[in-house]
This record gives sequence, structure tokens and C-alpha cells, in this order.
Amino acid sequence: MARRNYVRENVPLSRFGVLVAQLESIVASASQKSPDPLLCFDLLSDLLSALDDEPKESILLWQRKCEDALYSLLILGAKRPVRHLASVSMARIISKGDSISIYSRASSLQGFLSDGKRSEPHRIAGAAQCLGELYRHFGRRITSGLLETTIIATKLMKFNEEFVRQEALLMLENALEGSGGCAAASAYTESFRLITRFSIGDKAFVVRIAAARCLKAFANIGGPGLGVGELDSLASNCVKALEDSVTSVRDAFAEALGSLIALGMNPAAQVQPRGKGPFPPAKKLEGGLQRHLALPFTKASGARSKDIRVGLTLSWVFFLQAIRLKYLHPDIELQNYALNVMDMLRMDTSFDAHALACILYILRVGVIDQMTEPTQRSFTVFLGKQLQSTEASPPMKIAALRTLSYTLKTLGEVPHEFKEIFDNTVVAAVSHSSQLVRVEAALTLRALAEVDPPCVGGLISYGVTTLNALRESVSYGKGSNLQVDLDSLHGQATVLAALVSISRKLPLGYPARLPKSVLEVSKKLLTESSRNAVAATVEEESGWLLLSSLLSSMLKEELEDQVFDILSLWADLFSGNPEDLIRQSGDLQSRICVWSAAIDGLTSFVRCFVSSNLTISGIVLQPVMLYLNRALSYISLLAAKEQPNIKPAMDIFIIRTLVAYQSLPDPMAYKSDHSRIIELCTIPYRNASGCEESSCLRFLLDKRDACLGPWIPGRDWFEDELRAFQGGKDGLMPCVWDNEFSSFPQPETINKMLVNQMLLCFGTIFAAQNSGGMLSLLGMMEQCLKAGKKQPWHAASITNICVGLLAGLKALLALRPQSLELEILNLAQAIFKGILIEGDICASQRRASSEGLGLLARLGNDIFTARMTRSLLGELNGITDSNYAGSIAFSLGCIHHSAGGMALSTLVPTTVSSISLLAKSAIPSLQMWSLHGLLLTIDAAGLSFVSHVQATLGLALEILLSEENGRVDIQQGVGRLINAIVAVLGPELAPGSIFFSRCKSVVAEISSSQETATLLESVRFTQQLVLFAPHAASVHSHVHTLLLTLSSRQPTLRHLAVSTLRHLIEKDPVSIIDEQIEDNLFQMLDEETDSEIGNLIRGTIMRLLYASCPSRPSRWISICRNMVLAMSTRATAELSSGNDSVSGPDGDSRINFGDDENMVSDSKNMSVQGHAFEASFVGRSRDKHLRYRTRVFAAECLSYLPEAVGKNPAHFDLSLARRKVTNGQASGDWLVLQVQELISVAYQISTIQFENMRPIGVGLLSSVVDKFETVPDPELPGHVLLEQYQAQLISAVRTALDASSGPILLEAGLLLATKIMTSGVISGDQAAVKRIFSLISRPLDDFKDLYYPSFAEWVSCKIKVRLLAAHASLKCYTYAFLRRHQAGVPDEYLALLPLFSRSSSVLGKYWISLLKDYSLICLHLNLERNWNSFLDTIQSRLVASKLQPCLEETWPVILQALALDAVPVNFDRNGNSETTAENISINSLVSGYTMVELEYEEYQFLWGFALLVLFQGQHPALCKQVIPLTLSKAKHDGDSLAEDMTSTGLKFYEIVLPVFQFLLAQKFFSAGFLTVNICEELLQVFSYSIYMDNSWNSLAISVLSQIVQNCPEDFLEAKSFAYLVVELCLGCLLRVFHCATAISPDQANWEDLISPLFIAAKTIMRRFEPKMQKQQNSVALAFLLIGYKFIRQASTELSLSKVIDFVKSINSLVKKLIDDARNLGDDAIAHLRNILCTSLSEIAGLTKDCIEGVRVLHNKRSDLRKLLLLKLAFSIEQIIILPKIMNELQCLEGDKDSDPVYFSVFKFYTNCMQSILTDSNLQVHAIALQVLKSVLQRSSTTEDCISIIFIVGELVGSILTIIQTTLMKPMTKESVAIVGECLQVLMLLQTVSKGSECQRGFMTLLLEAIVIIFSASEDNCSQVLFYI
Repeated sequence: MARRNYVRENVPLSRFGVLVAQLESIVASASQKSPDPLLCFDLLSDLLSALDDEPKESILLWQRKCEDALYSLLILGAKRPVRHLASVSMARIISKGDSISIYSRASSLQGFLSDGKRSEPHRIAGAAQCLGELYRHFGRRITSGLLETTIIATKLMKFNEEFVRQEALLMLENALEGSGGCAAASAYTESFRLITRFSIGDKAFVVRIAAARCLKAFANIGGPGLGVGELDSLASNCVKALEDSVTSVRDAFAEALGSLIALGMNPAAQVQPRGKGPFPPAKKLEGGLQRHLALPFTKASGARSKDIRVGLTLSWVFFLQAIRLKYLHPDIELQNYALNVMDMLRMDTSFDAHALACILYILRVGVIDQMTEPTQRSFTVFLGKQLQSTEASPPMKIAALRTLSYTLKTLGEVPHEFKEIFDNTVVAAVSHSSQLVRVEAALTLRALAEVDPPCVGGLISYGVTTLNALRESVSYGKGSNLQVDLDSLHGQATVLAALVSISRKLPLGYPARLPKSVLEVSKKLLTESSRNAVAATVEEESGWLLLSSLLSSMLKEELEDQVFDILSLWADLFSGNPEDLIRQSGDLQSRICVWSAAIDGLTSFVRCFVSSNLTISGIVLQPVMLYLNRALSYISLLAAKEQPNIKPAMDIFIIRTLVAYQSLPDPMAYKSDHSRIIELCTIPYRNASGCEESSCLRFLLDKRDACLGPWIPGRDWFEDELRAFQGGKDGLMPCVWDNEFSSFPQPETINKMLVNQMLLCFGTIFAAQNSGGMLSLLGMMEQCLKAGKKQPWHAASITNICVGLLAGLKALLALRPQSLELEILNLAQAIFKGILIEGDICASQRRASSEGLGLLARLGNDIFTARMTRSLLGELNGITDSNYAGSIAFSLGCIHHSAGGMALSTLVPTTVSSISLLAKSAIPSLQMWSLHGLLLTIDAAGLSFVSHVQATLGLALEILLSEENGRVDIQQGVGRLINAIVAVLGPELAPGSIFFSRCKSVVAEISSSQETATLLESVRFTQQLVLFAPHAASVHSHVHTLLLTLSSRQPTLRHLAVSTLRHLIEKDPVSIIDEQIEDNLFQMLDEETDSEIGNLIRGTIMRLLYASCPSRPSRWISICRNMVLAMSTRATAELSSGNDSVSGPDGDSRINFGDDENMVSDSKNMSVQGHAFEASFVGRSRDKHLRYRTRVFAAECLSYLPEAVGKNPAHFDLSLARRKVTNGQASGDWLVLQVQELISVAYQISTIQFENMRPIGVGLLSSVVDKFETVPDPELPGHVLLEQYQAQLISAVRTALDASSGPILLEAGLLLATKIMTSGVISGDQAAVKRIFSLISRPLDDFKDLYYPSFAEWVSCKIKVRLLAAHASLKCYTYAFLRRHQAGVPDEYLALLPLFSRSSSVLGKYWISLLKDYSLICLHLNLERNWNSFLDTIQSRLVASKLQPCLEETWPVILQALALDAVPVNFDRNGNSETTAENISINSLVSGYTMVELEYEEYQFLWGFALLVLFQGQHPALCKQVIPLTLSKAKHDGDSLAEDMTSTGLKFYEIVLPVFQFLLAQKFFSAGFLTVNICEELLQVFSYSIYMDNSWNSLAISVLSQIVQNCPEDFLEAKSFAYLVVELCLGCLLRVFHCATAISPDQANWEDLISPLFIAAKTIMRRFEPKMQKQQNSVALAFLLIGYKFIRQASTELSLSKVIDFVKSINSLVKKLIDDARNLGDDAIAHLRNILCTSLSEIAGLTKDCIEGVRVLHNKRSDLRKLLLLKLAFSIEQIIILPKIMNELQCLEGDKDSDPVYFSVFKFYTNCMQSILTDSNLQVHAIALQVLKSVLQRSSTTEDCISIIFIVGELVGSILTIIQTTLMKPMTKESVAIVGECLQVLMLLQTVSKGSECQRGFMTLLLEAIVIIFSASEDNCSQVLFYI
């Protein structure tokens, strides 16, 4: 021992050791001071946490001391949570340490308990709990002590304290579970005796619950020692216990009963105990189901009959779950039990809605939800056979039909085997004699239609036909067959009403003719009723039923044109004198039923037209009000008659009428009827004894307070619905057209529904009254409350008062934003407080009154609210009634929550302290209500509550530590309080703080009971941490906690866990990715039966997909592939019946994907480039039983994958991805590396056996082509990556475009075919191109017959649009090649051109017709009568709205395809047409083939359509586009537009201007299709866009150039057209010039735009009409000046040459103008003179700038200097030419005196040239002399020579000066060249002047120059002479 102590002393203390030492210290000081419970709680919580991290060696060192300390603490007498923590710690340390001590520790505890005294209950309870915990962990090792433990438990059951008896039974439960049936038989016998004699009937409900759990433990361990008799006895006790008044007790015994019966039905599972026998042999409990589950259910009666049935229902479910999950019976056996369940309704001759609801719950939860998908398929056949059975009672048929509906929705498809018996089952039930059976049959057909939409059309057609036949049959029918026909007629009408109602849910709708035919039938039923009175009643009811469904389901736009016709249908019923109508009605009850149906239809009419359409509502409101007013009159007159036989029909009539009034949006609209409605609706207050209790509080009360009761949330909403179900012997029929209907048929009796509607309508009318009216109604309610205090109906009247007031106050909040008068508020407050003061009110009444006070706080001002709050706080002082105190506490919470934290912030401290004081009470109900009031106050106070957090946490701990019975509701309240604290503190909740540790410990403690309510708070605690304190705990710990909850059998827990996971994904996606929870979520989705949770799981998976896909796409591909391609059981059966060779060597079968070509290899054999393909763990056994809906969703996830990976370029660039992998960057998981696998799985989905999944695969292939179409293949330069997958892509297209394909698949196939053809994926493969082209061309042959009779008309129309768009896209793509590079067009696309040409006659008509339809839709033209539409029924607004998105996407490409190489059809005015295509030059066609031949009218339409699109795109004031533009791709100018139409990269003009390029071809001008007016309109639109981007300039200039070049001569005779052309040409030139001068992206491209502009300008000048000489002069000047401007900006020799050519052309035109000017008079000459002067001035400035530029540039060989010299040469030439032209102009003036202008021009010229020739730069000299020389050389005529001699002669002096100056300087090569040039100029002057008088003079000057050269200095003479 000394050595052991020595070793321990030398070991450093760990955290665990420190905690043990602290625990020892507390125990040691217990003799002086009792251990502090809170300190012990914290210490033990830390101890448990430390145990998890402590190594075993350290635990062994401290184990003995720790055990002793824990034992001492327990026997000292600790609080319940401390006892629990100490017991758990004891078991944990023995488990992790040396377990040998279990024997001594159990023995010591047994000894202590055996000697225990009744005066030490806490000590006894602690030891019992610890012993039970040890048995739970080590029961098999200490089974020998079970008998003694049982005897101890028997002893403890004699204690007076409830918690001791409870702990005794919990200890026994743990001992039984731990021993597992291995103990002695006597122990089990004693246990049986203890439970049956002492426990089941205990007065404490917590003890009875513990007893039930002991019974369940007996069943779980196999019932050792129990024979059939004992099992039967226990089951009988459980059945008797189902009559208990406490719900939790009934639930516990229901679970025990199910477990015991399951054990009795499985003798093989029954355990024989050890010891001496004989023991009874294991036998099956024969008749157990009938005796203990079925018979008590059918015989249940009395006040608690519903509780008994609910308990037995839960027992059935527990039994079936045990059979399936514990005893592993095959799920096919559930069918047999389902028959037993349904047999409980066989003897139900009088319909009982509650019994039926219970059966439906069992069938759904116990049977269907536990079946696998294949068994569910066969179960539909089983249900069908039950419907066929002649012995089945109506309730059985209803149960079968409702269950069948659920099964079909769960499957998501109609099994093939069920279709074979469909007619003899569901269809036959439509004609059943029971109306409810017929209605349920209609709802089943509706469910069937929702999962199998193609059948809707056939069902409706069949129904209409049958209905018409039945009308004929009943017209004169008599005898026994009449009633059968009438039942069938009503049934068919109900079916039609149900089917019509789902039109909006069907993805592809159904033909419009069907609802129209139904409407016609309904009108006939209403207006052409039978002469037989009985038949007429049924016909009219059926007619109103159909009309109601149509009005509720169809779009109001489809009925607007018939609104008044429909409205008139009520006129006959509600016109005339009401008294006369009632007197004349033979069968008054039948007449009332018709009125009820008519009012129901009127309600649908109001909701369709009055509530939703303000423009129509004012018109139709008056007739509606008249009809309703008349209905009130009928009610008043019938009420006076007081005929009992018509009361049920009257009640329904009143209900319908009140619902109709409530459907009106404004209660003031029927103010005149308020008095009569009030008289009707106040009956529950004026005649309270004759009215039932309302059930409206369940949905009027706030759901967050549901834990207070009476409708406490249970395991799931479906169970809650069953518990709250109030159905009885009668009720309204389910409404077959409602979007959602009750889970169970007839949930309310008619009387209860009548009271509900009266009170709800009362609330609406109350809110619409003035102050006096409100006070009067409140006074009536107050009087009712006072008068009935001692009456048996008082409780019902209180509920009705609460409902009326709550409904009224909530309506007031919606109608009146201002505060109510104080008198009204005080009176309402007095009523609510009067209700609360009564002590025996139920939970719902307390909640309603408290919430009512909260609503008053919102309706009153702040002063009233504060005064009311203070008043309630004051009443808490000295209050003695615990119920009233709890109600006040809760009311305070409601007031704070309603008024808001800021309004009552000053009262928060007082409220918190007052409620907290109440929460410390020992009374459980007061604690619960106070805690909830405190919770509401915390939620409202927000941050102002921070100062109270410490005290509130202390309160929560105090309540937890003081509660001895472990009440679930109190623990739940504590948990909610902790979660509220977390929300308030938020990020301040640090992970290491004592605050966080205590919160965490409290939540762990309350959740240890494993009750649904406390587990819910535990998961919510995790959610609160994720939302408000994300750093308090790690993501891994959160995920670990939540994953354990995902598989919970409680839907509420699963829902909360999934939503918390979703929050985690949104908050910290990086951390959650590493947890790899995808498989868990998919598994949960596959097993989920709740649709709401299923949708939440799908949303969470999608969130995770988008979060993790960018980093791990391969994992998602693997997961989804395994899910999608998992072998279904059905497919396995199909394959196994065939050749076994389909299975691989590993036994894994593969589905036959329906393609004869082996396009895809197995992914296991694929080599994945660059990244190891991650395998997802999805077990094979689970794979082969995956549900269809799970596989569809997995396929949908795959379809989102190309988008979900994000925009990282490495995902879409193979070379970049490989580089990143090689460099070790990122994870190396890039989508492009998985493209082979992605295409493989997409192809397999596209050819899978499930047709509904194929479009997903085809769509995925389209996405892949979109993303990877341009990705090059690094291993094959010049090729794209997707080329290697041509086979899969083409095969998928072929499968999708098969003649048998559905419309969705066909549309997806057309889109994929288009993408393949226009992406270059199959470039070079002529066969592939032709194959796809043939596939998309095949439907054209049957284009007009393309129709889907089972779907809406827009479906076939959409397919037609997609087909035409596919052809248009392919044509545009081919032309893109042609226009980009004529010689480089691939052969496979060239081969399509003749095919396009041949099909153009058909396609052109279709395309243009389609555009016409679309334009008429966009322009909203009402042409329904005269419009012969191309697309069927597109006049319908519904069809137009469905097609519009598709048309918006496709019209651009269709418009362009129409225009490409279109040719005109010659059309003369006599109506004869002759094709001129042969006369059209092939050179004028881009393709060399003529395409669409356009008639004149078609051309005009195309022109107008394109012009409208162009104008709306440019008009600054057009806020809404007439022709919208959405996701589309078009080709223009040979470029492929990859951007979406909605992006800024594509604009309207980029689509339309290329179209105008083709429409403005010469052939259309020649054919007379184009006129001046329409060309002028186009140019006017251009004028709006003169300052747009370079893309516009490029296209617009091309169009403008075509107009100028191709238009006839007479077009330019129109001044407006000519002016507009010139204006646009000049504008474009200026715009291009601005682009050239500005620093912008367009600057580099301006030089490409000037060529067509210059050509256009030259054409304009050349083709100008002579009459417009003056305008021509102005234009010439403008062009010249612009030309000079461009010369300045020219940056290349090529562009400079273009500009110079343009200027020279204009100069020649000016010269021509001068030649013609002599005939135009002096004004024209003067105008030309001004042109020349301006031009000379501009060119002089240009020359000066060029010279300056040359001086600046010192590098003589630079390109820019060379360019400047070229510009200088041109400008000098212009300086010389312009005076020459001016001289010629002067000559035109004849003998007039010399004009000073000419002299000044000549002088200006001379000065310019002299300044050039005298410049210091030799290159300038050289350029000038060269230009002079070239001018002289070009002189050809005598007139030219004279002018040139005159102009150049003035420069001789400057030339001689150059010679002299040059020779005076040192000679260089440049200077010698200059002198040589000077001599050549002089020599040319002498040559040119030959024969004239000045020749001699020029010769003299030449000789003089020579002399100057010779007279140079003698040193340089020889050299100079040599060079010269």
C-alpha cells in the first residue's frame, strides 16, 4: 500500500485527479456542511468530461478513491441531477478502469438499500439510481443479484415519496434490461409480481409510467419466465391502463402493449430463464391481436373512447414496428396485418370518423412507412383487392382509398401491376352508394393523376363522356337503377372536379378543351336539369361542384370573357320572393343542399374574381352581394320554421354562407348585412347552452406556446393531428379542389364547424364595427360569461368567447393601425381577466386569455400597455391561486412579446424578478407557466435582458436541482430557458467559460432522459450555438451530435437536426465539407417519410453541393452515380428472369440502358486523369433498395454539378488543371479531370429505363457541352476535348429524339442536338453532322401532326418552337463559318448548305409564321377572331404565357436564319408571282445557294419586326421592351455570341442589324420590295444611335453602306432621304474620328471602319442629283475637312493611303463641280470658292503640324517619321493643287475685275510654300521639291501647264535661295540631293514651258542656277560637281 501511495504521489496530477481530489474534499467536509448541489453538479459534469480524455493508466490510479467519493456522495442524499451524474460517473469509471470492482460496488449498494430507512428517501433514491445504472452497463455480470434487487425494489415501492418509488422501478427496468433474461427464474417471477400488484395502479403518474417501461423491458428481453397466460395478463393490464387520465401514462402503456403483443406473436424470441423448471413452453399468443388490440378498439365507448382508441392505435404501430425492426419479419407480412387493421372497420355500420382516422394512422405509419418500395408496389394491388371485396364496409373502402393515395404519392409513380386492376377498383368506387367513398375515390384519382400526369386527359375525357351519358340516363329514369345512376353521376362530377383542380400542379398541364368541356357540362347541369326532382337536385349539386372547382383552379384570365355568363348562373336560384320560393319547394332539404352548393360556388367566384382582380371586383361585387343577401334571407325564413329534419342541411347552408362572406376582402362592402350576420353569429353567446365548444383555438393560438397544452406537440405532426382529431358521426365532405385537405376525413362535426364559422365571422364583423358596436358586442360576451358560471355549458361558452375575441382582435390588427378607445380596451381586458380568475379553466382558455391581453397591448397605446402591465404585476403580490398566478405570469410574457421589448423596457427587471419568484414554486403547473412567461419576456427584451442572464441561469439550475420526479415538461422548460439565454448572449458565450459549461451541462442532463421534448431542446441548443455562438464549440462536435439525431424515429428531431445542419453549411462551409456527411443525408432522404422534412433534406443537400463542389467534384460524381445507377429491386427481378450473364464477376448487375451501342465503359475501368477518383461508401444492400425519388434527386444533383463547381478556370481547362496538380496547388480535384466520368454517368442516365430521369441526363450532357465545348485537347492539338465523346453524345441525342419520347425528353434532346452542332464538338465528322441533322429534320415531315393529346397545347407548341430554333441555330452557325472565312468552312457544314436550301421553302414559312405569332403576343393585339395562328391556341393567355419565355429565347436566331441568303419572289400588282431566284447572281449569295423565298408581305413583316426591335433597343423613353430578350444565342457577323441575352454583352442591334444587311441586298431593291420611306425609317432609327459603341458602328456603317450602294437612283432624288443619308454618313465619320482621338478600347478598330464609310461617301457624291448642287458643295466641303482630320489621325501607312485616296476622290469630284459650275451662276461659284479657301487653310495647318512633328523626331528611320513625311508630301501637294483649282474657278468669272480673294489665296499659297522651302530641315526641302517635281511631271494638257507654270513659277526665287544656302554649307549627300532636286524642278519648268513665252526665262534661271553651283568654293567644287 505504501508503494502504491508513493507512486501516486510522484505522478503529476491530471485534470481528472484534481477533480477527484475536490470531490473527496466535498465528501469529507459533509459532516460539517451539506454538499452544495450546484457545486456538486458542476464538479460531476467536469468529471464526466475529463473521463472521456483521461488515459486508462491515470484512471486506475484514482479509480478507488473516485468510487468511494461517489458512493459517499450518493448515500449522503443528493439532488436528482447530482444523483444521476454520480451514478453515470460510477458506471463510466468502472467501465474505463478496472471493472472487477463492479461486484463489490453492486453488493455494497444492495446492502445499503436493504438496510435503508424510510426517513432517508434521498439517500435511498441515490443508491437505487446508482445500482440501476450499474445494472444497465454490467447487468450480465451481476445477474445473480437480480432477485435481491427485485426484492429491494418491492421494499422501496412502500415508500411514500413518489421519486423513491419511481427510482425503484427505474432501477428494476435497468436491471431487467441489463440482465437480458439470463438471471434466475425466481427473479423474473418476483419482478412480474411487483409490477402487476404494486406498480401499474400506483397513484403517482410518474410511477405508472415507470411501471409501463418495466413491462416494455420485460418484452425487450424476451419475457423470461412468462408464459402465454402471463403475457395475456400483462397485455390486459396495459389495455386497462389506456383509460388513464394522463396522456404520457397512456402512451407508455401503449408502447408496452405493442411490445408485449409482438413478443407473444414471436415464440422463437421468448427466453427461458435459468434455474429449475418446469417452465411453460414458448407458445404463440393465439388471438392476441384480436383480443388486446382489435376488440378493445371496436368496443371502445364512453367519455374516454377516443383516448382508448388513440392508445390502441399507437400500440398497433409499436407492434408493427417491433415485428419489422426487432424481429426482422419481411415487410411483405405487413400486408397481412394491414388486413387485420382494416377488419376493425368491417363491423362499423354507423360511420365513425375517429375510428377511421385511427385506422388510417396505423396503415400509414405502421405499414406503408415501413415498407420498401417494391412491397409498396404490391401493396397497391392489395388495397385494390380490398376495394373489390364485396364484404368491405364503406369505412374500409375509405381507408383503402386514402391509404392508396398516400402510397402512390410516396412511390411517385403508378405501379404497372396496379394499372391492370385500376378500372375494377378505384373507378368502380366512384359509383359507390356512400358519398364519402365517392369523394375519397375522386381524391385517389387526383393523387394518381399527380404522379402520372399523362393519364389526366383520358380520365377527364372519360368523365365528361360518362357524365353526359348519365345525364341522358337519369332524365327519364325510374326504379332501382335511378339511384345507382345518380350516385354514378355525382361520383363522376366529383372526379372531374378533383382532376380539374390539379391543372396548375401538372408540369405539362392538360388540353384546354378539357376544362372547357367540363365548364359546358356544368352549365348544362345547372341550366338543363332533369324533370325528375330527385335527379334535378343531384344534377344541380354536381353542376355547382364542377363550377366551384373550375373557378378555384383555372386562371382568371381564361374565364374573364365569361365572367358575366357565369355570374348569371346564380340568378335563378337567388331571385324572386324568398317566401314564395321556400313555400313552392317540395323537398325543402334538397333545395337547401342545392343552395349550399351554389353558395360554395359563389365563394370560389369571389376568390377568383373579387379578391384578386380589382378592375373586375367593383363590377361584379353588386350581384355577388345581392346573392349573399338573398341567402341570408333564406336562412332567416328557414330558421323561423324550426323543422328538425332540415337542420343538418340548414347548418351546412349557414356554414357556406358565412364562409362566402369571409372570403370578401373588405367587410365594409357588406355593411348593410352586418346586423343580420351579427344576429346569426352571436347565437353562441345568446344561446350558449345549445352550441358546442369551438375548436378554433388550436389554430388561433400561437404555436410557440403549444407546450403548455392542451395540444402538446408529440413525435410528429401526423400524430398531433390524430390526437387533436374531433371527428364524429357526421361532417362536411372533403373539398376535392383544395390544395391541402385534412389528413383524415371529416375532422369536425357539422355542429362544431357551424360554431367555428359563426365565431370567426363574428371576429371579422367585430373588427368592422364602430366603437358603439364593439362595446355592445363585448357587453353581450360579458353577460354570457357571468350568466353561465354554474352551468354545465360554461366551459364551452368560455372557449367560444375566447375564439370570438381573439378572431376579432386579430382582424382589428389587420384593419386598424390606430389605437382603440380606452373603454373598449378596458372592457376586453376585464373579460380576459374574468376568465383567468376562474381556477378550473383548461390550458387552451388560459392561453387564449393571456394572448388576448397581449393583443390588447398592441391595440392600445403605450400608456395603456404600461398601466395594464403594472396592474398585473401588482396582482402577483399575495396571490394564493396557483393557476391564476401562472396565468398572470404567462400573460405578462405575452404582453412583453406583443408590445415589444423597447416599449416596456423599464418594466423588464420587475417582470423578470416577479416571474422568476413564481418559477421557484414547488407546484409543477405554476412552474411551467411561469417559465414560459419568462421565456417570452426574454425573447422580447433582447439585449436589455443581458443584465439578468446570470440570475436566470441560476434560476434554471435551481429548478433543475430541486425537481425530484424528473418531470419532462419542467425539464423542457429549463431547456428552453437555456436556449433563450444562448440567443441573448450570442458570441459572448466563450467556450471555456463557466457560463457555457453550465449551459452545456444543464442541456446534457435534461436530454439524458431520452424524451422527445428534452431531446428537442438538446438539438435546439446546438442550433442556437451555431446561429448565435459559432465559436463556442467546434463544427465537428456539432455534426457528431446532429448525425446521431438524423436517424431518430421522431420527425420533429429529424427536422430540427437537418435545419441545423443547413445553418452549419451556410455559416462554415469549409469545416462542414471535411465531415463528409453527404452519404448520411442521402440515406436519411431515402428513408424519410415526411414530405416536409424530405424537402428540407433536399435543400440541405443542394446547399452542401454548392458549398463543396468547387473543391470536391469527384466525390459528388461518385456519390450521385452510385445513387442513380443503383439496381432497383424491380430491375433486379426483371433481369434475373432473363439471362444470368448480365451479372459481372462480382455479382453486381447493371441496368440495360436501352442502347445497342456500347458507348460507355464501366467507370471502374476508367483511368481518371490527375486525381484519384473518390469512392463513396454506399452499401450494396442499400443501393439495391434505393427509392425512385431518391435516385431522381441524385440525378438532379448531378445536373447542377457543372454550375456548382463555380467559375475557377482550372475546372474547365485541362492544361491548367494538370499544371496545378503537378505543382501541388489546391487539392487537384478539378471537374475537367472528371469529365469522362461525368459524361459516362450523364449518358447512362439519358438512356436509363426510367423515362422521367432521361431528360435530366440529356440536360446534364447539354451543360457539359456548354462548359467544355471550347476546351482544347492538349494531347491532340487542333482538337477539342469533347471530340472523343462524340459517340455518347450522338447516341443520347438519338435516344432523346426517338418517336416515342415524351415532350420533356424531346425538348432536352433538341437542345442537346443544337449545342452539339453549334459547338464544334463533331467538327470533321461529316457522318455525325448528317446524322444529327437527319434526326432533327425527321420531325419536320410530321410537323403539323406534332401533337400531344394528353398534355396542354403549349407543350406541342413548345416542341415546335424548339425544333425550328434548332434548325435556325444550325443554319446561323454554318453561316458564321462562311462569313468568317469562306475558304475554311468544314466540309461537313458545307454539305448542309444544299439541304438548307431544299428545306428553306418549308422552314421559311414556319419561321415567319412563328415570328408573326410572337409579335402579335408582344403587341397584345386582340385578334382572336381573325387571327389564323401558326401555333395552336396561342391566343389563349395561358398558352401565350407558357410559350413566351421560350419564344423570347429563340426569336433572335430564327429572325437571323430567315434573313440569311433570303431571296425575293417577284410580285406584280396583278397577283401573279414568279420566282426570280434563277436570275439572282450566285456571287451575291454568301452560301452560293438561295434560301428562303420571301413574298412582298412577308418581307414587309420582317422589315417591320426588325425595325421595331431596333427602335425599342435605342429609344431612350421606352421603359418596357415590347419584344423582350432572354437567354438565347445568335450569330452575327460570323461571330458566335456565347453570352446570354440578358447580359450586357449582347444588345438588340447586334441581332437585328445583320438581318438588315441581308434584307438590304441588291436583289430586294431590284424586286421593288424596298421603298424610300421604309429605308428612311431605318435611317431615322440610326439617328438615335449615332453615339454608341464600336459594335454598333461596325454594323450600322455596313448597313448604311449597303443602302447607299444598292438603292436606285430615284431614292437620292428624295431630298429628305438624301439629306438623312448624308447626315448619317457624316455623323458616322465624326463618330469614328472621335473614336480615333479618344483613349478607348474602340481606338484600335477605327481604321477598319473608315473603308466602308469612305466608299459610301464617294458613292453619295457620285450619285448626287445635279439639282442639289448647292447641297453637294456643302457635302464636299464637309467630306474634305473630315478627310483632312483623318489624315492627322492616321497611324499606319495603310490607313493613310485609304484617307488620301478618299480626299483625292473628293478633290476630283470638286473639280467636276467646278467644271459644271459655269452653268449654275455666281452663287455656286462663290460657294466653291469658299470651299477651296477653307480647305487651303486646313491643309496649311496640317502641313505646319507635320513639319513640327518631323523636327521633333530625331530618329530619321522611325515609322512615325516616315508616316509624317508621307502626310507632309500629301499636304504640300494639296497646297499646290488647291490654288490651281482656284485659278480655274477664277477663269469661270470671265472678264470681271480680278477678285481680291483670288489674290489673297495666291499670296497665302506663296507664303506657305516659301516657308516650307526655307525650312531648316533638309527632309522637308526634299519632300517639297519632290512634290513640285511630280506635279510638273503630271502636267499633261496645255491648260494644266499654264496653271502649274504660274503657280510654281512664283517659287523659283525660293529654289535658287535653297541652292545658294545649301552650297554655302559643308556638303553632304542630303544637301547634294537637295541641290539636284532644285535643278530638276528648274529643268522641268523649262521643259513644261516649251513653246511658251516664258521658256526663255526659265532657261535663264536654270543656267543661273548652274552658274551658282560652279561658282561655289574651289575646295568643294570638284566634289559638288561630281555629285550633282
